[in-house]
Amino acid sequence: MDITLRILLLSHVTLGFIGLVAFWVPILTRKGSPVHRRFGKLYQICAYIVLASASVAVILRTIQYLADGHTPATRPAAFGALLFLAYLALVTFVVVRHGILVLRYKKKPEAMAIPLNIWLARLAMAASLTVITYALVMSPPNKVVLFALSPIGLLTGLGMIRYVSNPPQSSRAWLYEHLGSMIGGGIAFHTAFTVFGVTRIFDIGLDGWIAVIPWIAPAAIGLPASVIWTRHYRRKYGELA
Repeated sequence: MDITLRILLLSHVTLGFIGLVAFWVPILTRKGSPVHRRFGKLYQICAYIVLASASVAVILRTIQYLADGHTPATRPAAFGALLFLAYLALVTFVVVRHGILVLRYKKKPEAMAIPLNIWLARLAMAASLTVITYALVMSPPNKVVLFALSPIGLLTGLGMIRYVSNPPQSSRAWLYEHLGSMIGGGIAFHTAFTVFGVTRIFDIGLDGWIAVIPWIAPAAIGLPASVIWTRHYRRKYGELA
């Protein structure tokens, strides 16, 4: 199992880095251009593969912990980290998938109100509640992280259901929804990079409350950036005074 986990980790890190770079190209290039679309597709592919490998790794690591006699009661922080990674993978998959579908159905968003999409949104919300419940019941040392990022799934699910159930009247609503979804996926990529990439590659040991920074910094920066960017385009198209 260790060899399998190492292979998964290698592919996860490699494609995760490629996806991280690919994420910024559509951000910095003209929207709708060939470069924007090409790298957007690359980002989507990397995201799906990275999320699949992360999910498999979480399952294998959980099996390994249980086989070694560990439980959430004996290792609440370790299982809390696994639960959070599974939650992050799920929510990222849901939001990236939603962002792609928004483009496909930009002229008819109500066509996205199919059971699969609604249930995926509800699943993201349920995942948030699961993380919150675990943090409350088990009270692991990393509960601050669980509490800080758990609302993302709730907000994601509610936003998706609202968009497909009550399509906004703006002709460019699909653009704002797409921007928000892609930035949401980017936040997850950067969270994984800062937590598992920067701190390990450069052997940075963070203790105490400072250790929380890599977990919450991408969201603390990305969420306001998403709001500012959306307002920029709304103002550009005369939809915001």
